[in-house]
Amino acid sequence: MHGNDDNLSLVSRSGIPGLLFWQKLVPAFVFGILSIKWLIPCFVAFLVYVVVLFAFKLQKGALVLLILMFALGNFYGSSVLPPKPDSMPDWMERREKVAVSAEIERIKGVPGNKLKIILRNVVCTSSNVTTELAGTMIWTWDRPSSFPVTGQKVSLFTRVKPISGFKNPGVWDYEFYSRTKNIFYRAYSRGKLKDVKLESVMPNFWQRLRADLRHKIVSNAPSTQGGAIFPALLTGDRFFLSRDTIELIRRAGVSHVLALSGLHVGFVVSFGFALSWLLGLFFPRIYLKIPRVKLGVILSAPIVLFYLWLGQFSPSLLRAVCMFGFWGVLLLMNRGRVLLDGLFLAAALILAFAPLSAFDLGFQLSVLAVSGIAVFYPYFQAVIPCGTNIFTKAVYFVLAVLAVSLSANLTILPLTIWNFGVLIPNLMFNVLWIPMLGLFLMPICGLGGLLASFVNSFVSQKLFALGAACFDYMLSLVRSAVTSGWLPEYAFYRPLWQEFIIYFLVLLLLVCIRKSRKVKITILILIVLLFASRIGTMIYSGNLPGVGPEYVTVNMLDTGQSQCLVITGPQGTRTIVDGGGAWGDSFDIGKAIVGPWLTSGHLPKIDNIFMTHADRDHAGGLAYLFEKFDVGKFYSDGNMPEGTLGERFTKAFALSELTQHKVMRGDVIEIEPGLILQILHPAPDFNGKRNDSSLFLRLVWNGKGLICIPGDIEKTGINALLRYGDDISADVLVLPHHGSAGSFSPKLYEKVKPKQAIAACGFLNRYNFVVPKVEQELKYRGIVLRKTSLYGMIPIRWKSLEN
Repeated sequence: MHGNDDNLSLVSRSGIPGLLFWQKLVPAFVFGILSIKWLIPCFVAFLVYVVVLFAFKLQKGALVLLILMFALGNFYGSSVLPPKPDSMPDWMERREKVAVSAEIERIKGVPGNKLKIILRNVVCTSSNVTTELAGTMIWTWDRPSSFPVTGQKVSLFTRVKPISGFKNPGVWDYEFYSRTKNIFYRAYSRGKLKDVKLESVMPNFWQRLRADLRHKIVSNAPSTQGGAIFPALLTGDRFFLSRDTIELIRRAGVSHVLALSGLHVGFVVSFGFALSWLLGLFFPRIYLKIPRVKLGVILSAPIVLFYLWLGQFSPSLLRAVCMFGFWGVLLLMNRGRVLLDGLFLAAALILAFAPLSAFDLGFQLSVLAVSGIAVFYPYFQAVIPCGTNIFTKAVYFVLAVLAVSLSANLTILPLTIWNFGVLIPNLMFNVLWIPMLGLFLMPICGLGGLLASFVNSFVSQKLFALGAACFDYMLSLVRSAVTSGWLPEYAFYRPLWQEFIIYFLVLLLLVCIRKSRKVKITILILIVLLFASRIGTMIYSGNLPGVGPEYVTVNMLDTGQSQCLVITGPQGTRTIVDGGGAWGDSFDIGKAIVGPWLTSGHLPKIDNIFMTHADRDHAGGLAYLFEKFDVGKFYSDGNMPEGTLGERFTKAFALSELTQHKVMRGDVIEIEPGLILQILHPAPDFNGKRNDSSLFLRLVWNGKGLICIPGDIEKTGINALLRYGDDISADVLVLPHHGSAGSFSPKLYEKVKPKQAIAACGFLNRYNFVVPKVEQELKYRGIVLRKTSLYGMIPIRWKSLEN
């Protein structure tokens, strides 16, 4: 009587699922929204999409509607994008600390005992002026002494900065992403603060209940990393998780288990279906009135809503609940194609109310992953042998989990590589983690421990402890696998926009293998045209060796208050001079900035690395390159970094068999024929501090001095260099020591005679680099100054005189 209903499936049959007409308009709308940041790529993607639709016999008159939807998406996205603040207050530019009063809008616990607090209605008061800031501000409180609550008013005395920095083409644009969230400013505090005042508030019933539930979870779970998983799974609070734990989970390829999303909502939905099964077990006649699947949907609804509330309505969780809500409604309506139709309905609703969600990585991954499952899983399902006994059913289950993971990863692969710069081909731990989470950790230890806390604390603690022990054991397995080299991680080629489109066209071609010849030829033609466009772009930009004019390019990357330069020769060789770096261990510039920039349209290969000296702001980002890239040769002044960074260098050298070549004054390193780096300092007998012993490099192409790169050399080193009277003339001078007062040297400027000077320095950096007297001297000499703090990445190019 209910057999047809029970056979309703969330997964479609194999083959390209046919789209309803309104569904075909949604991607055009999405391309329009995304075009406010990536106009040409999104417009080309839209054209490709239209051509593919016509190959599948698009309805008459649809082209006009598609164009209108693209234009509407662009207009709608532009109209809701918060405008940038007009100017920066003087007190902010002077880096003054100010009194800040605001109201807490959202709080998120992040790994490493940090709180990310979004403040609204922010008012800053300096000595003589009061400023109401536009938008919201993100306040990072590292190791907080107390835990604020949403809606609470806060007063603190701190330094406020605009969100800016790391402006490198082809790398994650944090400034734009923050703008889509209406966040324009940031502040940082650490530990117990004397000048922070949190006004008392009377929380309502729901706030008190949520706080009480969180307290029960935290107090009953053990203070181990296994115990820290429960606040993350149940409330989205990762405050107690360490960065090392997050790294292990990432290496296992199961980072999605910590992001409250569709996976977790699926676990919660399973509670409702389990209740449906139990009711049918004791009251089988209930299925005569309400079929089992529909009963499961009905029972799941309040549990899902409770989980959404407990997770503080986080955007990722809200999206997942929206998707599952539509799937549930479609199931109740006896509709087929539940997975695909529910996905389109949810995406359309989310974008209608929050169009800038299209820029949210979580939204992009969710939509693409579900699409991949809907399209590709049926192909895997068709070849997975069905189980007839316990063993074959277990094999079927393992293969099905792997098939789901593979289907999702096929569609999100270029997006994850582009955003994270690495390929982690590790799916096997999904077979262990996902069933363990869904069948044991969340329902029995998590939910069971939480419910037991209202009855008996001892039972609650035992349940949480059991789950924590399992999680700690799984972490130990991952750690052993990483140590043994069984969980590889590769720096990988990051696709450019043409290659993004080509990748998805190739996937489309695979599933259209049985379609008409017209469809396949159309897709192949589009692939060829995009590939030709990619080659043409390379020729035009001079990035295709042996074709077109010869260029030497030097890019000074924006790595904050640190320095990194990339030299690209006419034959395509790439030489790195310093790798940038941060003073703390929590942010790896090599992994976040330098590595992804280098692999944007390139393989992870570097011909030469020069380290001017071993300070972290010049050497910190190199460790990642040594670990993940194919490095030809490494040159330095003979010193190595100390501490954890030095250990990373040593380990990477041992694995790659790379050796350090010490260079000094008089050495000349040929990068390509006619392109050399002269080492002009230090001399073998020079005895100075680390900064003054920095390498002074001069790039020369066919006898012409292009750029001088002096590291952090200061007056003692500069004077020693100038005493030799070498020809150090060059078109460009990298300001020594980021333009500090200690490196101020009119004699050096006179000797180099640069047309322009460039400086690597952070926006509103605490050292006030470039210092005023350096700027004034350069202006007096007619030397143009460009700083990464203002311009972002600084590209410089020289064309061969022979061309």
